[in-house]
Amino acid sequence: MKVQLNHPGHQKSFKLGKGYRNIGKSIIREWSNENVHFRKFIQNSGHYINGLEQSQTIQTDLYFWGEWEGNSFFDQFPKTNNRIFPNGLHKPFHSTAIRGLQNTDPYIYGEDFKYSVCKQTGQLCSLILDDIILFGTTVPSLGKFYIDTVFVVKDFESSSNVQATVGVRYSQVYKEETLEQLNEYLKPPTKTNNNKIYNSKTWWDDKDYFSFVPCKLSSEQYGFERLFISLNNQIFQLSSNPTGKSFLKKCDLSSRDLWKEIIKLSIEQGFKLGVKFEEPIFNNCLQNTNDKNGSH
Repeated sequence: MKVQLNHPGHQKSFKLGKGYRNIGKSIIREWSNENVHFRKFIQNSGHYINGLEQSQTIQTDLYFWGEWEGNSFFDQFPKTNNRIFPNGLHKPFHSTAIRGLQNTDPYIYGEDFKYSVCKQTGQLCSLILDDIILFGTTVPSLGKFYIDTVFVVKDFESSSNVQATVGVRYSQVYKEETLEQLNEYLKPPTKTNNNKIYNSKTWWDDKDYFSFVPCKLSSEQYGFERLFISLNNQIFQLSSNPTGKSFLKKCDLSSRDLWKEIIKLSIEQGFKLGVKFEEPIFNNCLQNTNDKNGSH
């Protein structure tokens, strides 16, 4: 299967006391409690390659668009068209001292990427090896589909097995940032469902077909536009529906050939291929903070 999976592409507007707070000399974007997901423009340590001919990854700080619903340090940028360009730079960290309700999915941090819940019904509960998901945001007014994560399926674990084993195969950070937030997995009471945690195929698994995040080596002063595919690009046959999921049945390319076309676009638009991202580390800056909605 070839899946175009839309998730909200907007950012959380910056306003102290409304999801942001001052702690010391830092601004914190708090763990989200809202009923929608947000994108963030992120700086995080990771591994990248320049192209398919590269035989080793390079580790450094990478800049990319993605999801991290947990806490992050925030550096505000000058106001601009924040639908397309970022309103600031996020540096994720992990803390459950002040915990929101939202989960991070897809979760690109750690040894591989994971996909556990977003729009996961019907055929999305039946993905198999080498199926591909294009996580992104369709903006019909601009005629573009913005991609933040290219996810190639390697294997999966059923929600019932995760429940039975209390998520033993997953990191504590992933469990606290995602699985404990979800009724399907570790948040009581659990419920019967067909959900899976899909694990991604990595560059180390298959250097000719792997999951990646389009990224750059600098924030380019005040950020950059996401990798995009034009909605009128006949090769991809994308849906212009800004919500939901689309199985690209009109696209004649195989999953691997579709992936190769996205690699070409990534290079043409100046992106590196981010193949691994370090899990955000624990920070205790919120430990003694009790007023959840205020600024200090």
